[in-house]
Amino acid sequence: MSKKPEQLVKMYKDMEKRARRVSAFVVMRGSSHVGTVRLHYPADGMGRLIAYVADWTLDRPKDLAYDEFTRWQKGIASGVGYDKATAAMSGLTIASATIKDEGADWVAQLTKEGYTVLRAI
Repeated sequence: MSKKPEQLVKMYKDMEKRARRVSAFVVMRGSSHVGTVRLHYPADGMGRLIAYVADWTLDRPKDLAYDEFTRWQKGIASGVGYDKATAAMSGLTIASATIKDEGADWVAQLTKEGYTVLRAI
């Protein structure tokens, strides 16, 4: 299905607007991609920040069907004046590291554990 030029312009502007509020990170252990982090920031800075964390080191348990298993975890934090990303990711795991909401930001925690965090978006 083809779109009119004005529809395409609107679509791309909408995508750009949403993309400004998203960050994505790749977590590496040596040369292995062990995790992915997606952060969805609130439009006003005070709303909910949603963190999606994928742990690519997990294997599906044999007793679970494919549609019952996910490597993605979700965390939410709201408010102002603190590191919402780390708070939203508190308790979520990537490989052997569990993010904690106790001072150090999530990137520093993973770096201390020997991981490399690369910003993709």
